[in-house]
Amino acid sequence: MKIFKEFVPSPENCGLKTVATLGTFDGVHIGHRKILEFVVSKAKQTGQEAVVLTFDKHPVSVIRPDVTPRLLTTLEEKLEIFEKSGIDSTYILAFTKKIAETTAEQFIDKYLIGCLGMEYFVAGYDHGFGKDRNTAKEKLPEYARKFDFKLEILQPVTIERVIAKSSIIRDYVLKGKVESASLFLGKNYSFEGNIVEGRGIGKKIGFPTANMLQENEEKIIPASGVYSGWIKFENEKKDALIIIGPSPTFDLEEELIEIHIPDFTGNLYGKSVRIGFVERLRDIKKFESLEKLIQQINNDIEKLKYFVNNYQ
Repeated sequence: MKIFKEFVPSPENCGLKTVATLGTFDGVHIGHRKILEFVVSKAKQTGQEAVVLTFDKHPVSVIRPDVTPRLLTTLEEKLEIFEKSGIDSTYILAFTKKIAETTAEQFIDKYLIGCLGMEYFVAGYDHGFGKDRNTAKEKLPEYARKFDFKLEILQPVTIERVIAKSSIIRDYVLKGKVESASLFLGKNYSFEGNIVEGRGIGKKIGFPTANMLQENEEKIIPASGVYSGWIKFENEKKDALIIIGPSPTFDLEEELIEIHIPDFTGNLYGKSVRIGFVERLRDIKKFESLEKLIQQINNDIEKLKYFVNNYQ
């Protein structure tokens, strides 16, 4: 896949014939993937390029910086999914106040038609963009006639009558409902980070943990709790118990991300890893004794084995 960073229309990147889609694609959830699949399929049928035009940041961070949402996917993660979906080229446009003031019609004229030679536009049922984004989706058929491109509006993808939307999935993750988030994402919610030196408490009680520092602070951290999940490092992937939050049994209030890998004896200190969340097992709580904490951790590990084997 060709990637055009800091995209500005120029002779080097214009003059194509494309099937295109446009959006932020935060999460690249099952609804987004349906759009990508349609773009790739139509491009193969017509012999044109399958193209995504996306942004370097979430538009809300410019339009309403006071309510900027935490992200489900980084730009790098999105690009990886686009490539795996079969997209030929991705154009990354820096979202600025000037772009925010551009109307949908102006945007189509300058970027999608004027540069990318869009002959087929694929969009979701609620897709709006440009300064007039609230009314743009109703005007898309009018723009299609004016600029002579074909338009395909896809219907929403639902699970048990709930529509796949980034805002809904974001809320699931924030509340720790990672199993629901995974259904709509089409994969386990995950993020990368680096293993840093910890307090050594887990090792002292027989359950050594690796402390993780999140790599991209814009990504959502699930709610405090104990989770079944996995960890990837180098060429390995292992089941893992993920603990997010304080350690009240030891009177420690600092919120950490700690990972316990059953039956693992290696050293991950200093390594870059990715952790994925399968199921939220329980709340963080203070135990009356060390023995009860150890018993609970053993129970957590048994649940981990069940959930990872059945739902990953």
